[in-house]
Amino acid sequence: MAIMAPDLPPVKLAINELVRTGVHVVTLFSDVAGSMRETHVGADNRAAGRTAGLLLGRMAGAGSRDTLLLSSQATRLSGEIERRIGFAQVVEERFAKIKAQRTPDLPGSDAGACRALLRFLRSKEVDLGRVAGIYNVGSGSAGVARAIESLGLTGSVAVVAHDLTDEHRALLAANGLAYVLHQDIHYCISTAARVLRALCENVRGALNVVQPRVEILTAENLH
Repeated sequence: MAIMAPDLPPVKLAINELVRTGVHVVTLFSDVAGSMRETHVGADNRAAGRTAGLLLGRMAGAGSRDTLLLSSQATRLSGEIERRIGFAQVVEERFAKIKAQRTPDLPGSDAGACRALLRFLRSKEVDLGRVAGIYNVGSGSAGVARAIESLGLTGSVAVVAHDLTDEHRALLAANGLAYVLHQDIHYCISTAARVLRALCENVRGALNVVQPRVEILTAENLH
């Protein structure tokens, strides 16, 4: 069984019960560390967050734009939490003059994320003139890009998102997104299936998995 689930005690207990009954379990994209799952298949999410911080940090700091925003949903997916940690780490370690600021938790839908982010950006909680970029770690990234566009800041506030959807592809081409960080989803799913089959057949070395890399996609390298 391949699963993507939040890192919660009841989930760990359920995984452990499945394993004890002889079911092979592989976590996909977001790990449930500490459980009895066989292995995890997915990119290094902390490295992905660090990559986002590095990209935005190099773009910031010129003139008065010295603030980077970090947005996400209220989540217990360990993959998204790891992205947030990696982003904060690299900004603190490598960009001492740049401030990283969390937004309030955004809804998961694009429309909801857009509305919530607009409320925050129009409030006195952030100096919009100092914002150089925003990294959204999970869903709702198209809504984040639309919020930036509606304020007339496309191009001056860079947006980094995850996963190459059709909408993200269009936003990249239109400069609504500066970067999309992407892992090969087909590879992850097929690798998880291959591992599970090998485990069921008692194949030696079934757990030797090459994890996917995080690709940095821009408008220039889409094709």
